[in-house]
This record gives sequence, C-alpha cells and structure tokens, in this order.
Amino acid sequence: MNVLILGSGAMGCLYGAAFHRAGCAVTLVDVNAAHVAAINANGLELDLRGGIERLPIPARLPHEVSEPADLVVVFTKTFHTDGALAGIKGAIGPETWLLSLQNGLGNDARLAEHAAPERVLVGASTLPADLVGPGKVRSHGDGGSKLYPAFGGDPAFAQDVADALSKGGLPAVLDPQIQAAIWSKAIFNAAMNPLCALTRRTPGFLGANAESRALYGAVVEEGVAVAQACGIAIEAKPIHDLTEISVTDHADHEASMLQDVKAGRRTEVDAINGAIVEAGRAAGVAAPVTETLWRLVKLEEAKLAQS
Repeated sequence: MNVLILGSGAMGCLYGAAFHRAGCAVTLVDVNAAHVAAINANGLELDLRGGIERLPIPARLPHEVSEPADLVVVFTKTFHTDGALAGIKGAIGPETWLLSLQNGLGNDARLAEHAAPERVLVGASTLPADLVGPGKVRSHGDGGSKLYPAFGGDPAFAQDVADALSKGGLPAVLDPQIQAAIWSKAIFNAAMNPLCALTRRTPGFLGANAESRALYGAVVEEGVAVAQACGIAIEAKPIHDLTEISVTDHADHEASMLQDVKAGRRTEVDAINGAIVEAGRAAGVAAPVTETLWRLVKLEEAKLAQS
C-alpha cells in the first residue's frame, strides 16, 4: 500500500511509523520545512514507552508530491483541510482513498469535496503524541483507532487499513457506528482541550481541581445530550471515564489546543466546541458551558492575533 500522510506533525508521524512498520510505502508530507529536512537527514525519531526508535521514512513538502497514492491519511488542522488537499492534487487519483483521523466534526463532508464519497474513510484515535522538535515525536500513552467508510459501502479496504495499523503497532478496528466514536472523541476534546488552553496547564492540573472537574464534567453531559438529539446513540459514562484516564495516565500530555495557544496559532475549537454548540442549536438543545469555553478560546485567539 502506497500511503501518504498529509499533515505529519506528532500524530501523523506516529501513524506514518505504524504503516511503515507494516511494510507500506510511506511518505510524510508537511509544510514545516525544518521538520521535513530533519526527517530526511536523520530519520524519524520516535520516543516511545519501549525506547527510542528511528525510522527511514521519506518526508516531502506538499509541492514535491505528484504521484497518486493508494491512501491519503489527513491529519491537518480542520481549517486547513481544503487547502492541504488542493495542494497535493496530483496525489489524489480516481483510485485513491482518503482517511480523516482529525479532531472535530464534519471532516467526512470536507474530504468528500476531494474524492468520491465511496472512497472516504473516517476514524477516531485515542493515542497521545507530542512533537518535541524537528523530526522528533514522543508518545508514552496507550490507545487505538476506530475507522469505517464515511458514507457506507464496502469496508474491505478499510479493513486493510486497520490491519496494517495493527500490524504496525497501533491497534485499529472497524466500527460501523463510527459517527458515535467521532462524536465521543469530539465531546471529550471539547471538555478537556479548551480548559488546558485557557489555564495553560496539562490534564493532571485539571483533575486536581474541583472547579475544572465540574466544568469538564458539564461539557460531557451537554455534548452527549446534543449527540442524542442528533440521532447519535452514545452514553456519557465512557466519555467521563476517558477524562479520568486523561487526568491520570496522560497527566503531563500537552493537549493540542494548549500547544496551539502557546505557539500563537489558531486552534480547532470551532470544529470541536463550536460544532457541538451549532448542532445543539439546530436540534433545540442548549450547551451553555460548551459555548462559554468556545467563546473564551476565541478570545484567546483574538488576543494572540494582536500580540
């Protein structure tokens, strides 16, 4: 399988490494020239619980990609999806599959603008990863992936993808109820990510304070109520359990919104908290705590834009 990882930050590199270990022909694609150069010069360095691993995976800038891939795995920020896919147009042929493992809601529709809907896969990952420097990624947590065709159809290729990831060390399974998995992850991220960004602290801090525990617990309840009103059959307890894992096992992990705010970058809060709030409005369900965190993070973005 010829696999192209579009958006080869921490998560993209982690998944690219799994496909590489499984014997796939992998190319890492990213706009960060220093990161791309470091990978090509020294290999991709992974700091895992089992030790340091260095893999000889080629990395390219988007304009250097031209040959059609069998699979393009999209890990860009949600608001960069259209531009990033347009930038590698030559890699998306009539037989190419697209897989989104991005955060937030609505990624299936974005990918369907660039490939036939029957060739769009979506998924959710629960793995933590941090980019610690050019060409260097750390992942000391456990987790896995669920994926499935976004709009129905034959899941045979999706099974091949899941098998490759599992063979490469990242457990993956097919889940016909993939929208429930995506919503569950979005609700989890809506609860934890904004609070990490606003407090400039990692999940361990949130778990140690009653104020933050009350807030992220309320967001989970609101998100589940919105999902259920939208016809997505999920329950709150598994997501509450994930927040507990986050504040214990991943206590020192820097959430993506925290990384973005610290770096002065735009966050994905619109596709996470904002998407939940807007879905709730359409379904007649209010999500006031989720909306408050959304607005506060947007204020942080506005403040950063002025600095």
